[in-house]
Amino acid sequence: MKKADEQALRRKIGDLNSVCGWKDYLFNDGPARGVRAFDLVNGRGIGMTVLADRGLDISGLTFKGHQMSVQSKTGIKSPFSYQEDGVYGFLKQFYVGMLTTCGLTYAGAPNVDEGQSLGLHGPFNNIPASRVSAEMAYEGEEAVIRLSGEIRQSAVFSDNLVMKRVIRLQTERDAVHIEDTVENQGFFDSPLMILYHINFGYPMLDAGAKIYSSASNISPRDENAAKGLPRWNEMEEPAALRPEECFFHTGFKKDAFTLLHNERLGIAAAVRFDPEALPMLCEWKNMREGDYALGLEPGNFTAPGRAAARKDGSLILLQPGERRTFRVSLEFTDDRNVIKDYISRAR
Repeated sequence: MKKADEQALRRKIGDLNSVCGWKDYLFNDGPARGVRAFDLVNGRGIGMTVLADRGLDISGLTFKGHQMSVQSKTGIKSPFSYQEDGVYGFLKQFYVGMLTTCGLTYAGAPNVDEGQSLGLHGPFNNIPASRVSAEMAYEGEEAVIRLSGEIRQSAVFSDNLVMKRVIRLQTERDAVHIEDTVENQGFFDSPLMILYHINFGYPMLDAGAKIYSSASNISPRDENAAKGLPRWNEMEEPAALRPEECFFHTGFKKDAFTLLHNERLGIAAAVRFDPEALPMLCEWKNMREGDYALGLEPGNFTAPGRAAARKDGSLILLQPGERRTFRVSLEFTDDRNVIKDYISRAR
């Protein structure tokens, strides 16, 4: 929506929020009872749900009526049912969604670091945000829906990291921008590990869809993934009990992106990010029936967990008072020329 068009639209639409805006509400049934959420629509093709009580992550996103994200069998659950328990504490809460943020002081596989037991992917996605607010603001001539809040990961005698998250949904383009600034409000160095677990599901994810990447290097995580390396970019039908495959995309230039193109739907989704802050993208190719998912996940680490990152010297430490900013964007399009341009710039 352009500023110049707003008054003219009011001649035909009494409440502009009904076609371009947001709704703030609580879930009222089952394990999701009491969870605060926002539904955002941009008046073009995007409708999305952001869970304020789950780290301001994005639980679902549709583009022109098609589901883009994964909706897992766990469904949405209250963060207060979360208990860290190796792999399963996280997985029991893992609705997957469009975005599940992992971190902040640890992410990746469960491990023991300096005597501390660390679960899968950290607690961030199960921390309620505070100081949450939504607004419609003009950036130049374009109306942009902004949703912001703070997520604090802290404990007595331990770390005290605060993330300020700002989500911007454009109304003249089908694009979502996430800007996160993490500050160490403690008085000693704190580890900083973050992974943007961005996930695509059916029908956007389907057999025949392909990935394109601007990475200069793509490597398998393990022996199982090495067997599938020749088909790293080809999506297949789900199969019973098929093991997941993970591939690390590295060596990005300034304009880093990966693209999922579903030619049958005529839709592409691009994940764009700053490679200086997020030098690695993990491709989670999970062609398992019942848990069918594709993750395109920018992150600031490649080690399997914090203990391994500390051992190999790659662990990032945030000094007291220091801040770091991370930026990730999601763009959805059915414009053939835009899709063609992305593919021409990819590996």
